[in-house]
Amino acid sequence: MIRPIDPIQLGGSLYIPATHSQLRAICSEHKYPHLRSCVIDTEDAIDLDDLDTALGNIEAMLEHYKAGLLLVFIRPRNPEVLERLLQLEHIHNIDGFALPKFSTKLMEPYEALLANKPFHVMPVLESQDIFVPAKLEAIRAFLLSSAMHVLSLRIGGEDMLNFLGLKRQCEQSIYALNGPAYVIGSMLSIFKPFGFSLSAPVFNCIDKTELFKANVQEDLSQGLIGKTIIHPNQIKPINEAYQVTPSELNMAEKMLDNDTKAIIVEDGQMGEKFAHIQWARNILKRHEYYGLKTE
Repeated sequence: MIRPIDPIQLGGSLYIPATHSQLRAICSEHKYPHLRSCVIDTEDAIDLDDLDTALGNIEAMLEHYKAGLLLVFIRPRNPEVLERLLQLEHIHNIDGFALPKFSTKLMEPYEALLANKPFHVMPVLESQDIFVPAKLEAIRAFLLSSAMHVLSLRIGGEDMLNFLGLKRQCEQSIYALNGPAYVIGSMLSIFKPFGFSLSAPVFNCIDKTELFKANVQEDLSQGLIGKTIIHPNQIKPINEAYQVTPSELNMAEKMLDNDTKAIIVEDGQMGEKFAHIQWARNILKRHEYYGLKTE
């Protein structure tokens, strides 16, 4: 049975190579108890020669795995590998799959395997289709009528940069680079008004905590929820960044109060009750899952 998940619960999703020697400890929540979600990767994080070893490692983990607070997903290398994963005895204990290189070419093969199955899916937008709005619109139309349980769409930032011949430096904001900013803006405008949640691309500098925190704040300000993380030292900063301020909480509560008038002022800022209702709901969810910021 599929368990209900809100995209805000994903927080930082730690990508773990499927060959990782401590896969079982991580997925059982012993290794990183504050981690909210993880994605076991059989794609970019491992060599093709290691695929059988990776699948064996996943199978061994699943023999002892019991679902807990940690949300566990697997990223298959392609539809063929997904088919092999679906044949594993205990595969139904995981929450779902992150589907790489999701495109107009692969969307039907993926759905053929996952339609009406008890798994959440997170299509990863990282193929050349992301540069063609008409193809993104075709993917949107397909997903709106799909029999898959779409939890969130993930933005593949590194593949996007690769197509553009770029490698972002730690000090650079991806939202300030013209090409990536245009693509992310297109994805937001094409998918989000139709009810899809989109997660933020990776910040691949693992020892720049303050820059990482600033990047997460930028993600949230752009309307992106959830983020790919690649190192355990990014777990605590993203959990803290998802906490809300007392001012945000007060305004959100007023916006959702039936007795509140249409225009709200909180901490010197105006809010329109009916124009910002979705923002208010997201703030309350972040407060529920991550708590209040302490000054």
